[in-house]
Amino acid sequence: MPSSPPISSLPIPSPLRRFAFATFATMVAGFVDAVGYAHLGGLFLSFMSGNSTRLGIQIAEADRAHAALTACVIGGFVTGAFAGTLVSDRAGEWKLTAILCAEIVLFALAWALVASGVGFAALLPVALAMGMQNSVHQLVAGADIGKSFVTGALFGLGQSLARFVSGRESAGEATAYAASWGSFVAGAAIGTLVLAATGLSAAVGGACLLLVALAALAYAFHGHLLHAVGETGGD
Repeated sequence: MPSSPPISSLPIPSPLRRFAFATFATMVAGFVDAVGYAHLGGLFLSFMSGNSTRLGIQIAEADRAHAALTACVIGGFVTGAFAGTLVSDRAGEWKLTAILCAEIVLFALAWALVASGVGFAALLPVALAMGMQNSVHQLVAGADIGKSFVTGALFGLGQSLARFVSGRESAGEATAYAASWGSFVAGAAIGTLVLAATGLSAAVGGACLLLVALAALAYAFHGHLLHAVGETGGD
């Protein structure tokens, strides 16, 4: 029997491949944020605006213990962005796959730390991974999607809707932004359900498997995904 053609050779338009990859990446971020929020007492692993607000409140209340924990998560995210940029700048055309493979290693480390009962520090590698992930975002119909946070997506949605109503743009950009936000919410809902049903260790392991699938998608779609943003280390 003839073998099936590889997915990279299938007649799937490149914008559709970028859209699928980016929305999947955002869904993974939502999944991870929900798991981290439940385990860390209201801290996020990819949404640093919320964590920065909490840090300011904790400083004002002289809550040194919680402020130190929040600062560690924020510092981990920044370190991940730093590392992701270095990987992006050095990995050439395979930068997306390289970044995602590095994230898989960090998630595997987090899973091992959770299984060993380390506690809070177990999820710090995940904060690093989420900082790295913003280097894999994509441009689809003018929309910059695939990041691990969605405030910009919601702003972009409102802005692109205004341009669509005024006849300056098609609905494609607004659709991409709406899908990005929706995938984040869906990922958060799935993460919450998985955490409640299976516990933290299985949820982190599940997130690691999702990243494996995302890395496989990046490999399969190689040559169709955009790399220009990553070449300058993201935005």
